[in-house]
Amino acid sequence: MMQLVRISQHINYNRLSTTSFSPAKRLALLAAGVMEAARCQALFKRRAKVECNLCGWQGRSFINFYTGYGHVYPNAVCPSCYSHPRHRSYAFSLEKLLNSNGKKKVLHFSPERMITEIICSHADIDYLSVDIDHTKAMRKEDITALSFPSNSFDYIVCVHVFEHISDDRKAMDEVYRVLKPGGVALLDVPIDHNREETYEDWSITSPEERTKAFWQWDHVRLYGRDYPQKLRAVGFSVQEDQLISHLPEHQRTRFGLEAEPNYLCTKP
Repeated sequence: MMQLVRISQHINYNRLSTTSFSPAKRLALLAAGVMEAARCQALFKRRAKVECNLCGWQGRSFINFYTGYGHVYPNAVCPSCYSHPRHRSYAFSLEKLLNSNGKKKVLHFSPERMITEIICSHADIDYLSVDIDHTKAMRKEDITALSFPSNSFDYIVCVHVFEHISDDRKAMDEVYRVLKPGGVALLDVPIDHNREETYEDWSITSPEERTKAFWQWDHVRLYGRDYPQKLRAVGFSVQEDQLISHLPEHQRTRFGLEAEPNYLCTKP
């Protein structure tokens, strides 16, 4: 039962954190989340329609993720390990990226447990996680003013970070600076592929309006199809890797994968 309560808290975190609900309404939302988590379970594995490729959980479906103000990511969250489609997809992408011989020095921004475990499962990894909040990583760092010498890391993983940073160009410059020549950075962000140019409006400050404009209450922009050009302007050679979209459809559906391109950025 406590596992169901915890997953309900996870899928409702954004809307409960940004909206003033009455105690009764908050309890009702959490109860609905518990019921939703219970319904996704499969009584018999042979009836399971989805499977988490990270923890092995199987069930009828993944769980919806609520970002608040009516925004929902359907069939998204694993109720066992809390992975989202992008986490499950990175299991494939990072395997391809890190599958090389020799010791690899890896810098990971704003670490999420699932991605950390994927990275550290590879041999010969010298791993360091950083975040502006020192309680969330191994070391405190400001991505716009990193303390590392230039050309320090073989690989950098920075996913769903730039959309939170006011000066994203400065952050991209710093990532480029500390990456070794020939090194590769995985630099993914949420992208609206229907939008040609990145959307910013600094007059939008409320959680509700940011959620409507930028898809989440703590985002400060919504990237468009010009995102790769922003990375190239810094100096990166950018590969838009379509690994997940090339997997069979039944596999993408089974594992609940995100068929979005991964931006693999090499420093010449």
